[in-house]
Amino acid sequence: MRSDDHPTPGLKRRTRAGGAVAFYWVARADIAKAGFTPETVRLHYADTPADLPLVSAACQRFQAEMLAWSSGQKQDYKSFDGTIASLSRRFQIDAESPVATWKYNTRRSQLHVVGTIEKAFGQRSLAALGLKDFRRWYEAAKAPKKPGGPERIDRACKIMKMLREMLRYGLAAELATEQCTRLSTILGATEFAGPRRRRSRLESHHVEAFIPQALEAKRLSLALGTAIQFETGMRQKDVIGEWLPVAEGEGADGFVLRGRRGKGWRRWANGLTWGDLGRDFVISKETTKTGSLVSHDLKLFPSIMALLESIPLAQRIGPLIRDETAGRPYAEFAYARDWRVIARAADIPDSVWNTDARAGAITEAEDAGADLDTIRGSVGHAQASTTARYSRGAIGKSKTIAAKRQAYRTGENKP
Repeated sequence: MRSDDHPTPGLKRRTRAGGAVAFYWVARADIAKAGFTPETVRLHYADTPADLPLVSAACQRFQAEMLAWSSGQKQDYKSFDGTIASLSRRFQIDAESPVATWKYNTRRSQLHVVGTIEKAFGQRSLAALGLKDFRRWYEAAKAPKKPGGPERIDRACKIMKMLREMLRYGLAAELATEQCTRLSTILGATEFAGPRRRRSRLESHHVEAFIPQALEAKRLSLALGTAIQFETGMRQKDVIGEWLPVAEGEGADGFVLRGRRGKGWRRWANGLTWGDLGRDFVISKETTKTGSLVSHDLKLFPSIMALLESIPLAQRIGPLIRDETAGRPYAEFAYARDWRVIARAADIPDSVWNTDARAGAITEAEDAGADLDTIRGSVGHAQASTTARYSRGAIGKSKTIAAKRQAYRTGENKP
């Protein structure tokens, strides 16, 4: 990708797995070493003449920022020049931005989407954007990662949703008010096809196959965690916990891990502990997502009690679910990864995830005749409509209606 009319300083071409070509702008090594950021920026464009002007504009902008910084001009992320990149940076650092209220895990996942937007479209001026741009960006974002692969509709929808969020912030912060209003109106009036809702659920026969397979592999933790998730409907995070950053100045007590690439420390939190069970094996726990208090009497679930009773008294202290190979709570993503190994051995389809245990619990409860509001309270949802979305293929109501219709036909319940 070269052209005298469209220079591309700093452009690097890399061949990724599967043969796909990706383009990056890369800062000069000496300037990056001196502290300039970003060192590398992925350019989400195709190797085509049509995209060459966009690649050139992006490379020249990043190159100019780098050279300005090198000459003594500091990077000022608080300035606003009317581009998506400057809106993105203000959105991320402004204390009045909604980003400031996001929880740690939300911040990490959502800022990844913001970064994608900034890298792909950052050089575009808000004044130059219109409906055609949004439609084109959506189509490009949902394109398969590899030829013949599935469309990434969820990814595309997240990008459009985040653009709406950024523009609402820009309007509230009085940054290019006219343009933010115009573009927010366009996006608000535009519909983008959303991803299909998940239909998979973990079912009782899956759990019955999983538990002995996990025990055979000496992974009691996976058997116990899965049983609790399925029987109580608790979220995975509320059962196994999560790793949150340790604030500067805080002690490194409890279970802590070094963060990715050696950056920062993470402390385990929010998972079930033996203390949560108490002497009567009744859990009363505040959920991490809604803050609702949920209670479950584990004595009502034979599969859970059989697993708990197999654990020696001397080991009944601290986190309930521990990685046997590490001797501590599961590191991020390790639980799902190890769970999949056992699930495959138990012939559970790859389309069924560990997190589908909650949907399985809610669906089975409705099939058993429980009303949605009762289920909602049991699992800690704030709205019954949320509970309804987790009910995947339940036929409890259908059975009730069918019985009433048959009784009506035979005259048993006619007025």
